[in-house]
Amino acid sequence: MGPLASTIVTILLTIAAWELIRWAAWRTLRERWQRSIGEWMRRHDVRLEHFRFVDRMWVRQTLLQDPVLDGAAAESAAAAGVTIGVVRARMEQWLDEIVPVFNVFSYYKLGGGVATAAVNVCYELVFDRQGLDRARQTVPPGAVTVYVANHRSNADYIVLSVGAMRQVALSYAVGEWARVWPLDTLFRSFGSYLIRRGERDPLYHRVLSRYLQLVAGRGLTTAFFLEGALSRDGAFRAPKIGLLDYLVGILQDDPGREIVFIPVGLNFDRVFEDRNLTAEAPDAPPPQARDKVVSLWRILRALPRLLLGLVGPAWLAAHRRFGYAAVRFGPAVPIRTLLPDADSVARLPRKERQARMAGLADLLMAEVARVVPATPVCLVCVALLAGARDPVSLVRLVREAIAARRAAGAPLAQGRAFASIHTGRADDDDGSDSARISAEIVDVEEAERTVDLAMELLVRRGLVRRESGRIVVNDAAMNLVRYYARSLDAPHRFAASSGP
Repeated sequence: MGPLASTIVTILLTIAAWELIRWAAWRTLRERWQRSIGEWMRRHDVRLEHFRFVDRMWVRQTLLQDPVLDGAAAESAAAAGVTIGVVRARMEQWLDEIVPVFNVFSYYKLGGGVATAAVNVCYELVFDRQGLDRARQTVPPGAVTVYVANHRSNADYIVLSVGAMRQVALSYAVGEWARVWPLDTLFRSFGSYLIRRGERDPLYHRVLSRYLQLVAGRGLTTAFFLEGALSRDGAFRAPKIGLLDYLVGILQDDPGREIVFIPVGLNFDRVFEDRNLTAEAPDAPPPQARDKVVSLWRILRALPRLLLGLVGPAWLAAHRRFGYAAVRFGPAVPIRTLLPDADSVARLPRKERQARMAGLADLLMAEVARVVPATPVCLVCVALLAGARDPVSLVRLVREAIAARRAAGAPLAQGRAFASIHTGRADDDDGSDSARISAEIVDVEEAERTVDLAMELLVRRGLVRRESGRIVVNDAAMNLVRYYARSLDAPHRFAASSGP
């Protein structure tokens, strides 16, 4: 064998050995990861739906052979004057975008680890685990389970998934912003389905509706945000009925099937996009080029502190948060509680059906509005809008707001800083005069702590300042103050829709 041949053989053997070692190492790591994920899920009693692991190609081919979609494709081809093959090729492209491929490692290790770290760096998560457990326990076996939530921030997906990770895995409808690499691959591996919100082709919406009806009807737990887009002024937006109409369409093929909605209320002490969102509000002046540069600078300036919070010492981590991110769950609501004639509504012509869907969406929004938690910043912003400009009046108004919400059964977002206050309230609950006095003291302490937490965040952001014992709201910050205060107005806006 000549030198050249010997060299070639050596190179080939080296490549083969490298590939063999790489394959063995990857196989070992994958098996180790799978074992660790399995042990974690067993330890936390996490139960996933069997349909979540159905092959993506099976879902795709089932939809391509669906008689309803066959008829819709034929109608579309005739209307456009093209062959059925052209239309079906377009349908296949849409299905490639929509249909996810759930990956346990991506969801619980890669996505779960990164998302949990990000949430813990930015917020103290106040998550209603008991409310989630109570709601899930009342869902009858075999029911289609749908989580419906308000939409405050792009972080809603992450905060809700991180909190619920040990109890349920959620599949979301994700918009156009995630249709870029690598986000599209990542979100599909989390089980989310990508949708084109601006698509006007009726056939696309028929494909999307049949996909959602297939997976939800087979038991996949889904979640979506009723408003469909982020609030620009802080208040609830008018609900969108598209995905809701698709889900109710399950009753066309399966009359009598139970659909159960679980209301989810989300709120934040700080929404990262708040300045950009309020700049787009109808009552806000249009953003200037300087405003956009300043907004970008704030994000870049915050990044080092956020990254250091992952590995920094305790003294840095103690003040790394942007307040509370709060998630609250309401009781599970069967569709026939809100829409007794749901089966007949599902078979109505499109225009009549959508009118009934708008009413159902308002009723669901009322259920969500009742469980939106009040964070310290939101409570203080309500008091500031009411005219409080000194510490005494601020504490008084916040105390009154807390008492009113507690009397109405409305939720409050209170984290570890309120642990001693909750203990004190539980200890002084015997109805005696001394207990009432102690309860008043605890109420004042609760309001003071709420004000202290909120003012620290508002002052740090430059929204308000203290001057000679007075509280001054910066003129440029009034839109943001109204934005956070309006998050607590939602129950009043939808009170008229709260009955069936």
